[in-house]
Amino acid sequence: MIRDGSIVPAFAGGPGEEGPADLREFLAETPGLPGLEEELAAEHAALFVLPSGVIPHEAFYLDPDKRLGGKVTIAVERFYGGAGLSLLDHCIEMPDHLGLELEFMAALCRLEGELEETRDAAALPRCVEFQRTFLEEHLSRWAPECCENVIRHARRGWYRAIAHFTLAFLRSERAHLGGRHAEGARLCEPVQST
Repeated sequence: MIRDGSIVPAFAGGPGEEGPADLREFLAETPGLPGLEEELAAEHAALFVLPSGVIPHEAFYLDPDKRLGGKVTIAVERFYGGAGLSLLDHCIEMPDHLGLELEFMAALCRLEGELEETRDAAALPRCVEFQRTFLEEHLSRWAPECCENVIRHARRGWYRAIAHFTLAFLRSERAHLGGRHAEGARLCEPVQST
């Protein structure tokens, strides 16, 4: 999809838009990169694995000592448990890794869609509340800064485009969940008999 450019519509911000400039720039570079997979893997390692890169963990941004695996990491794991989810034993990332936090939000978004389809008036507000709370207490507090670091440090447009896409997703979710929160509060109100 990267090589043939068919990935662009997934990043388009709206009708008629071609996607972020960083993605278009990267797609223009790809024909000259014979080892595209290796290039992306090397940049991923430079950005997210090497100690001099971007640290994609909530604890790095919110723990005063930047201690990975401490209170911040444990709080994220407890939040997952409170939602009825747990990390698989074979997961090699810590619970507060950006990818895992985004995957958790994706799972909640999928659940929200299913509950919307089934019109589950009891569970839908709880799901929306889990999303809103996780966004406010976790992702929104640190992920934008992490994404800005990716944008500053990435050599190629691919990771900058992903960071811009993530920032847009976070803004969109805040707006969506703000409206859903008010709607959910109405769903939970007792029906007045006349």
